[in-house]
Amino acid sequence: MKRVLLPIIIALCLLLTAGCSPAGKYKTVNGVVMGYSYKIVYQIPYFAPWTFESDIRRAARRCAQEIDRSLSLYNRSSVINNINNNKNMESDSIFTAVLLKTKETAELTGTSLNTTTGPLQDLWGYNMSNSQTVTAGQIAQVLEYTGLWKVHLQNSHIVKEDPRIQLNFNAIGIGFAADYLAAMLHLNQVSNYMIEVGMVVSCKGMNPSGIPWRIQIDQASSDVVYLQDKTMARSGSPFNFKVREGKIFNNLFNSKTGYPLEDPLLSTLVISGDCMEAAAYSVAFYSMGLEKSIQFLESYPNIQAILFYYDDNHVQTYVTSNITPRNEIQYFP
Repeated sequence: MKRVLLPIIIALCLLLTAGCSPAGKYKTVNGVVMGYSYKIVYQIPYFAPWTFESDIRRAARRCAQEIDRSLSLYNRSSVINNINNNKNMESDSIFTAVLLKTKETAELTGTSLNTTTGPLQDLWGYNMSNSQTVTAGQIAQVLEYTGLWKVHLQNSHIVKEDPRIQLNFNAIGIGFAADYLAAMLHLNQVSNYMIEVGMVVSCKGMNPSGIPWRIQIDQASSDVVYLQDKTMARSGSPFNFKVREGKIFNNLFNSKTGYPLEDPLLSTLVISGDCMEAAAYSVAFYSMGLEKSIQFLESYPNIQAILFYYDDNHVQTYVTSNITPRNEIQYFP
C-alpha cells in the first residue's frame, strides 16, 4: 500500500509546487524617486529563483536611492543641492548624463527646458498671483541668474557663471529614472514590463492580457496610447491651463524674457526609444509653443509626438504622421 501511495504523494507535491511558483506571473513594485511615485509592473521570468520578487523590489529601491543622491531636491546632500548651494561643484555620472542630455536638447531646440526658471516662478508667484506687482527691474535682476547656457561642465566639475543659478532637473530626471529602472529589469532578464515615473512611461513586451501596454494619456481623458518596446513622456495637461484677458498661459517661463509663456499649446506627448529623450523633447516642445514645435517636428520626421492645443474654444490635437490614430482616442505609434 505504501508503495502505491508514494508516487501519488510525490505527484501531488509537484503539482502544488508548480501551482505556487511565481514564474510567469505579473507583479507590481511601488516606490518614490525624486519625490515622484513610481510603479513597475513586470512578468517574472520562467525559471527565476523563488527570491526574484523580493530581489527586484530591493534592486528598484537601490536604483531610486542612487538617483536621489544625485538629482533629488528633497535630499539635502544630493549632488544637485550641493551645486545649487555652491558647497561642492563635483558632478557624478548620473548628474552628468542628465545635464549633457538637457544641454544637447536645449541647443537643438533653442529652449532652456525650464531647468533654471525656479527664481522666476517664485517672483511671479503661484498661478501668477504676483502679476500685478512684478516690475521690469525685478525681472531683469532675476534674468541675471537664469539660463542653462550659463552652466558648464569642465571634466567632472560644474561651473556656474552666476552662483545664484538654481538647477532643477525633475522633468528630465524622471526620464533618466525610468531608463535606469528599465536597465535594471533588463539585467535581470525581464522581457515584459511597464514602468511609470511621474508623467513618463517605459514599456517592453506585452501586458498581462498578451497585448501591447495600454497607457491613458491623461486622467481626465479617455485617450490612450498603445506602447510596445517604446517610451512616452508628457508635459502639461490639456485640461489645466490659465486664461487671462483672453490669453492662454501654461506653467512655464521664457528664460530669455522672464515672462510667462503665452501660447495655445496646452500639453505635449513624445514617444521615443528611451525615456530621457522623450522627456527632454516633451519639455522642449512645451517651452517652444505650438508653431515652433510643429516646424521642428516637420524638420525631424522620425520624432513621434502629439500636441494638444486650444483653438476655437476646444482642445485640438496635432499628431505626427508616424502615429496612427483610431476612433479619435486611440493612438498606435
